[in-house]
Amino acid sequence: MKGRQAGAATLFVTVIILALLTVIAAVSAKIGMFELKTSSNTNRAKEALAAAQGGLDYGAVRYLDDASWAGESLYMPYGSTNASVSVSAVTGTDSVVLNASGESVDTTGLARVEEKFARVPLLDIGELPPLMANGNFPDSGSFSIVTNPNGGGPGVPVSGWTTEAVKKGVSSWQTCNVDEWLYEGTNDSKAKLPQSDGFTLCHTCRCSQAENPICDPKDVAVNDTYDCTDIVIDDPTEIPDVFTNLFGVEPEDNDSNGVDDWYEFMQAFAKTDVTCAGLNSTVGNRFYAGGADEGQLPLIWIEGDCTINGAVASYDAPVILFIHGEVTLNGGAIFYGILFGFSDRYNQAPTPNNEDFIVKVTGSPTLYGVLLSNQDLDATNGSFSLVYSETLLKKLVNVGDTFYELARYPGSWTDTK
Repeated sequence: MKGRQAGAATLFVTVIILALLTVIAAVSAKIGMFELKTSSNTNRAKEALAAAQGGLDYGAVRYLDDASWAGESLYMPYGSTNASVSVSAVTGTDSVVLNASGESVDTTGLARVEEKFARVPLLDIGELPPLMANGNFPDSGSFSIVTNPNGGGPGVPVSGWTTEAVKKGVSSWQTCNVDEWLYEGTNDSKAKLPQSDGFTLCHTCRCSQAENPICDPKDVAVNDTYDCTDIVIDDPTEIPDVFTNLFGVEPEDNDSNGVDDWYEFMQAFAKTDVTCAGLNSTVGNRFYAGGADEGQLPLIWIEGDCTINGAVASYDAPVILFIHGEVTLNGGAIFYGILFGFSDRYNQAPTPNNEDFIVKVTGSPTLYGVLLSNQDLDATNGSFSLVYSETLLKKLVNVGDTFYELARYPGSWTDTK
């Protein structure tokens, strides 16, 4: 009897263990199925989110190419298959809000995302000083600079930014604001040319009071009694490269192809069919409404030395004139836009290196806009006026749709589902 009872007890325990194992197996299988479903759902959600994000990126590129683009439906490649995406654009003034809906490959997963982008010009003209050089300001001649009133930030004027600057000898360099340039002293009686946007041209006005002559602000207390707050003079290792400051492109060869990046940039964007002799008052019209190159960056590249004697471009159709050589502005010259005297300072220029190119000023020319040089400037005689005009410079960056980039608004991305 005891043996039979022991056998019955063993059988009972075995049955209990088998039942527990069955329950455990069933629960494990259920958990496994749940995890498998969760994993599958997660993968489908990731597929849908990746497709939606791809739709945002695609929409940004399409909007950058065409600001009137309103959206479309498409398929995004995902591995060896495709995922369906729908993108729509709500455009504002120089900005766009993109909405994208993406599906998983099996169409059971859905994700919606939204992000805001700003459409901004690649040219950064906002903080350009009227005069910027990677070399020296000259120590002779007479130079009137109408300052950029916000060149160093709101309400902080900057007239020049250079590696070196010395005031000595008979030089007469002064800066002033636009009202002083137009109406101070004898300027009040000189011929004015009011423009439709409120700016006034005056080819013979000058900054008549030398209140801010060229000097080194770091040595003001020792060498000069004037305050030089609107002249920025910096160590050559700290002042930015002029080309990079304007175009946002490092000029030297960064891809090791033996050609400097400035040269490749200019080949891609600049017009090279204008000679120095062909510069005239209508040269900028080709880039604006009705012109042969309407909508393209108004950038002209001239290879070799160039002397400017008359009017180049106009207030309504300014240009960026890039002269790869020595630039001379003679008396009677009137220029509208950004004049860039460029020398070979870098490692892999496609033409022989020559760091001696400079910008020369003689007589009494007037430049409306910005004068740039990655070498020295030289003003031997005469009285040169360099007049900063924000409204003129904005024409350069608002001319077309081919020279923009997109900037994401921080914190604007949201997952709407």
